Amino acid sequence: MAKTDREISQMATSLPRSGIRAAASLAVGREGLAHLEFGEPSVMPPLAVRQAAAQALLERRMVYTPTEGPARLRQALADKLGRVNGVTASADEVFVTHGGIGGLYLAFATLLEVGDEVLLPDPGWPNVVSQVLSFGAIPRFYPLRSADGYLPDPDSWPIGPRTRAVVVNSPSNPTGSVFSAELMERIAAVASRNGLWVISDEVYDQITYDQRPTAMRPLYPERTLSVYSFSKTYAMTGWRLGYLVTPQSRVDATKKMAETVYSSTSMVAQEAALAALAVPDAEIQSVVATYRRRRDLALTHLRQWGLYRYTPGGAFYLMVDVSGAGDAGAVHRRMIEEKGVVTVPGSAFGASAAGELRLSLAASDEDIGRALSALGDLLDVR
Repeated sequence: MAKTDREISQMATSLPRSGIRAAASLAVGREGLAHLEFGEPSVMPPLAVRQAAAQALLERRMVYTPTEGPARLRQALADKLGRVNGVTASADEVFVTHGGIGGLYLAFATLLEVGDEVLLPDPGWPNVVSQVLSFGAIPRFYPLRSADGYLPDPDSWPIGPRTRAVVVNSPSNPTGSVFSAELMERIAAVASRNGLWVISDEVYDQITYDQRPTAMRPLYPERTLSVYSFSKTYAMTGWRLGYLVTPQSRVDATKKMAETVYSSTSMVAQEAALAALAVPDAEIQSVVATYRRRRDLALTHLRQWGLYRYTPGGAFYLMVDVSGAGDAGAVHRRMIEEKGVVTVPGSAFGASAAGELRLSLAASDEDIGRALSALGDLLDVR
């Protein structure tokens, strides 16, 4: 059989780009833009976090750490999970990862075989689609409709004989919806009845406004893989540190998969994370109050313009229906070219959001005000 002359693998060729990154790429090289495309907090990480990192750099050798993370950090994370999330987990069941995306990757890597099916939210964070595809698995989507407050109906999920897992994201990116305790219990019941694994993306666990989120692990501990991150709560996006909570039986497999991709996470980020976990709750809630104020300001404008549909309960995003102005992708481009404002078209998050734009309320007050003004002009509703 003749050798195939292929420079790039079929997988790398076929994987879709992140729609968020693709949207952002249209703004490259342009100056003076208001950036609302990324979930990038406008605030600095807490002072204690920055001081801990600086001290570690000055006083300690930066060396490899255990792939799963140092024991003292994993114990601190286990303590936080119990205190904040109501999750009981031993330090051995907590795995420090390269960002929340690293936790999702390891969850899929230890679960999926070629041909397995995974249920994903639509709209949902696009990177999970690529991750599922990279393992030869098949994404199947369940809808989150604005008329329903972007909440799923687990009893209608397209579960088949090859369905292996379902991804649940609450608080949600991109919608900001927060699933009630009752809804999470229904999801756990459906998963249990069908023998599914639940990959619970809880990276916005401490950014909520009206109700505390319900963690999945206490409801379905035997088959839940929970993912968290330091990026959002502590404004540590560039530090690239997250953590995965996994049943003890999966720790060794998780370690092997992580060793395949990276030896360990950054020691500097680990030292900063320890300091972050000691930040008083009042300091965190002060930042959350800022996001709430921005949400309420945006909703005030949308109500006045007749575009109000729902109130995000968490995270820091807002989905706006722009279908009345035509194609959302065209609106996104016009926002950049005519108004100097970068957003993300809803199609980046799934087919059901094709007529929407996602705005990040993590941006500064000035940039959010500029974006709302620009949107009102383009939609001719001001």
